[in-house]
Amino acid sequence: MTAKRSRSAVLEALDSIAMREFPVPEIREDDALIEVERTGICHTDVDLLHGAVRYADLPLILGHEITGRIAKIGPVASRRWEVVEGDRVAVEAMVRCGFCRSCIEGSYRYCTERVGYGTFVSAERPPHLWGAYSECMYLAPGSLVHKLPDDLSPDLAILLNVAISNAIQWTIKQAGVRLGDAVVVQGVDPIGLSCVAVAREAGADPVVATGLGIDGYRLEMAASFGASAVLDVDNEDVVERVSELTGGDMADAVIDVTGSGQAVRKSLELVRPMGTVISAGVTGDGTLSPMPLDTLLYKEIRLQGVFTNDSWSMRRAIDLARQHKYPFESLVTHRFPLERAQEAVLTAGRELPDVSPIKVTIAPNGV
Repeated sequence: MTAKRSRSAVLEALDSIAMREFPVPEIREDDALIEVERTGICHTDVDLLHGAVRYADLPLILGHEITGRIAKIGPVASRRWEVVEGDRVAVEAMVRCGFCRSCIEGSYRYCTERVGYGTFVSAERPPHLWGAYSECMYLAPGSLVHKLPDDLSPDLAILLNVAISNAIQWTIKQAGVRLGDAVVVQGVDPIGLSCVAVAREAGADPVVATGLGIDGYRLEMAASFGASAVLDVDNEDVVERVSELTGGDMADAVIDVTGSGQAVRKSLELVRPMGTVISAGVTGDGTLSPMPLDTLLYKEIRLQGVFTNDSWSMRRAIDLARQHKYPFESLVTHRFPLERAQEAVLTAGRELPDVSPIKVTIAPNGV
């Protein structure tokens, strides 16, 4: 690593991403620097661009889905993460402080310091490189770093965090899906399709995927991820169809990734008594969607909100990806250079004409 400065795509104002350069920091014994291989664009990035959410003061380097290679690393960090210069890694978005109650109890995703790459730290805070829309990114001492094998393609590697790992976290760890369970996945974005694959991997049957009419091409992909039935909610009575598919029992678990209050309400109809509904989609509007609380009560449904992956699910995501059993790489449909970061975010938000993305990525150092 010989570069003295790193080019970054920086959110400087509402709806405005511009290129800037930052000095590459000196690395101490307990931190590191990576050359970013690929960053995935999450809908959170779309919301940050438009000001629908704001976690840190601007300017902000976006990018919290991160893969890269270790460019520089201190000896303590190398020992902790079991990586050396040149190793390929995936980096979790949250950074642990190690001292707050959440960190001590193992729930570092809720660290009260709220330090996270691409979301919670302004680029004004040294050493500035706090997001993956950048040629280089700083790794703070509390980072969670996972060594990646070189046989994973960049497209597959970037889906580990968060699509595949979130799917494992929500489907297995939080929904508790087991062999023979009936599962409905509402929403066919990259995480939804990954949830279909994970449910099938867990032995669920049937596995039903639902989507809107405009999701036709995504719904067509669901079968290749293990869906035994695919339902268009705009043109089918999904409650009736799920009843038919389960012999009237309904689903043991419904995993909703849509961010739609209407879809969550429908989930309460699709789940069996004493079943589980996972609500993962972020609405971003801060309002309470009307809920049929009587249904929740009389069916004794467990309604579980979910946030993001942890290290347990990341390790299992790497193991699943290495098996090449599911076509995860086909989810990456658009790849952009760093200079076109704003176009990439607008593409991910389906805001450009004649563009139908599934997963959009940026390759800061070349595709």
